[in-house]
Parts: sequence; C-alpha cells; structure tokens
Amino acid sequence: MAKSQQNLTAVQAAFEQRTERVFSQADLAAIFNSLRFQWNLPRSMNPQTFIQMLLRRTEMRQVSLTSTEYAPLLRYVWGQNVAPVLVALSAKPKAFCSHESAMWIHRLGGDERHIFVNSEQSEKPPNPGVLTQEGIDRAFRNEQRRSKLVYSYEGATIVVLNGKNSGRLEVESAKTPSGEQVAVTSLERTLVDITVRPAYAGGISNVLVSFDRARQRASPKRILHILRTLDYKYPFHQAIGFYMKRSGYAKADQDLVRELGTEFNFYLGHGIKDPMFDEEFKVFFPKSLD
Repeated sequence: MAKSQQNLTAVQAAFEQRTERVFSQADLAAIFNSLRFQWNLPRSMNPQTFIQMLLRRTEMRQVSLTSTEYAPLLRYVWGQNVAPVLVALSAKPKAFCSHESAMWIHRLGGDERHIFVNSEQSEKPPNPGVLTQEGIDRAFRNEQRRSKLVYSYEGATIVVLNGKNSGRLEVESAKTPSGEQVAVTSLERTLVDITVRPAYAGGISNVLVSFDRARQRASPKRILHILRTLDYKYPFHQAIGFYMKRSGYAKADQDLVRELGTEFNFYLGHGIKDPMFDEEFKVFFPKSLD
C-alpha cells in the first residue's frame, strides 16, 4: 500500500473512532496540529489543505447553517445521517440542549425540528434593583424578547440562546428519542427554564403539559433548589406553584411553594391578553387555561 494511502487510512480510522461527528474549522485545525506527525502527513500540508483533503478523499462533508440575520455557519460532518441536533450543538462551544429541545429529550413534548441550544453568558454581577409591583407589571406587559440567533438546517430551526450563567447547573448527558447522546438540562432544570421562558417551550399551554407529564418523575424539592440557585429577580416560584396545582401535584409539594410566599401579583408569561387571575398563587394566566 502506498505511503499516502496508509496515511489516509490512519486519518479515516481516527475519525471513525471519535465520538464527535460534527466539527468547526477550528476543531479540525486543532486535530491536524496535534496529530499531523503521528499521521506522518506531508510537511507542506496546513490546516486548510488538510480540510480540503478530508472533503475530497474521506466521508467528511461541509454543511451550512443559514440565517436571515447573520452569516452562515460552516460545519464539517463525518459520515451520513448525522442528526440536526448534533449539528445545532456545534453552533457554540459548550452548548447544551434546553427548553423545547430538552422537553423532547425528556419526553415532555416538544419537536425534534425545533432545536434550542444554550451557550451560557459570562458571569454578571447581581441585579441591585428593588422589585416592585409596578416594575413586574411593566416588564411582563409586552411580548417576551426572543433570540435573533436563528439558523435553518435540513428542515430544522435552530435557536441559539445566550442563557444566564449557571456553571452548567444540572446539565447532564442523555440520549435523545432518536438515539443521539447529547448534553441537556435535567428534567427539573428543564421545568424551571420553560417556566421562566415559556415562548421557548412553544407557549404557556405546553409548559403546563410538561409539568403534567413530569409529575411522576420530577422532584419538586429539586425544582425549587434549582430555582433558588439560579437566583432570578422575579418570583417564578408562584408560576411553578400554579403549574403544580393545575397538573395535580401532591398538596405537600404545592405547600413547598406556598412557603415561599406570594408578596406580588405575577404572570405566567409576557404579553398575556385578557388574563385570568389565580388567587392562590397570585398569578395571571391565559383564559385558554381556565
């Protein structure tokens, strides 16, 4: 076997053995720089010509994530039938599935074609502002702001979120319904996240369905521990209490929420039209849930 063919065979075998199937240009450059001597690649080869060789002579494919707002993202995929969720997770370093994607993975609902991946912000100082009823009313009067970092790929919509820094709190490895191993928020963290941002769950009614489907599996104590750790300014525990009540959680579980108090009137989401009011947890909710 010719030496160049032996080298190529070694490269192919190495990529076959890797668990990753999606790479950025920087990823491939790092692999080239760390293994070029082991693979005995030509001295004249550089990261760019290495990538071109992969595209010409191996199973590596170049794919594009397109956006109406931003330049396309180019990624490199090894092999066929690589799921869009894996390509989506390559959009940002250390990204993980969250919100509707986490709902899908935990069998709470969601859709594999609506992909949400979270890349956490750098740590920010705590908000020193004092919470008031007027401030809450003003903040929730209008529709929730949404990420503009949206891409399309093979019929899927990929939304990249820059979430609150949590040190990847409750991010775990799990298998999707279609069999891919991914990083995703835990069941309880997912319930907290979709309570905070219901628009990324497909709406308030989908959040309620998720709480109902999670009832026999989720730990209310863990949900509230996560909420306290994330330290949100607004009293999202009242929304969690409402969802627990409406989806039939035990009275003892609801009491854990009641102990946190209901100092303010709160909202299940932004921009609710003609809202109804739950006196027990003091939250406004859409009439459609009544």
